[in-house]
Amino acid sequence: MLIGVYEPNSPGSYGQIDTFAEQAGFTPRITSYYSTFTMPFPTTFAEQAASRGTQVLVQWQPRGTTNAAVASGADDAYIEQFAQAVAALDQQVIISYGQEMNGNWYQWATAAGGGSGSDPADYVAAYRHVWEVFQQQGVHNVTWLWGPNISYKGSTPLKELYPGDAYVDWVGLDGYFALPTDTFSSLFGPSITELRAFTSKPLLIAETGVSGTAAPGQLAGLFAGARIAGAVGIVYFDQAQAGDPEHQDWRLEDNPTNLAAFQAGIQANAERPLILANTP
Repeated sequence: MLIGVYEPNSPGSYGQIDTFAEQAGFTPRITSYYSTFTMPFPTTFAEQAASRGTQVLVQWQPRGTTNAAVASGADDAYIEQFAQAVAALDQQVIISYGQEMNGNWYQWATAAGGGSGSDPADYVAAYRHVWEVFQQQGVHNVTWLWGPNISYKGSTPLKELYPGDAYVDWVGLDGYFALPTDTFSSLFGPSITELRAFTSKPLLIAETGVSGTAAPGQLAGLFAGARIAGAVGIVYFDQAQAGDPEHQDWRLEDNPTNLAAFQAGIQANAERPLILANTP
């Protein structure tokens, strides 16, 4: 599996990623960052990642616009400029448009409540349009990730939001071990079952984190569960958050026990090579 990380100063600096990699004793194969619809593609950051054998994952958030506007072509000038910058990079780039769109906490999301309420059809149309603009620009070095949150009571059914296999290379799932009783099966299992009812595209655990006394066992379960699920990789969200169970201190490097459990998962992954199908 491709083991990756998100560090909060990305893409402004690669320093935190290098520090994390040194402490964890491995080279991340994916480095994630979050981009609004005003930010240019960070070529320098992507080149730094490429020089380390790492792919950049762009979590592309349509802030300041809407799914309907994106689908209509209103943001095409910006999308075309971004696409051209990606094409100029001699490296595969992973792009996810509007992650966690099945929830209700982002303006582009589709579940009722919160600040969301976008029509699922508008989201699908926007995702497809972004993909089409990249094709028109002749961009061939993108792995297209479709990245919902794990399903919960009240979330939009995943099938309603799926752009279709022609537009997606990998499917992602975001989910955090917020409770001591959370396991890979209880957290990700129902959503994986839901996904597999309509697509067999490779799975990436695109955002995840552990916290608290149960963290070492949960990390072991994360690596084992992802392998059993046939996941192409795991991206760890290494940031301190606070405020509610979904926002905790997910950092590993400040907890030797958790960091050791992560290192053990990396080692177990390295010792069990996985042959992947349908990956670019």
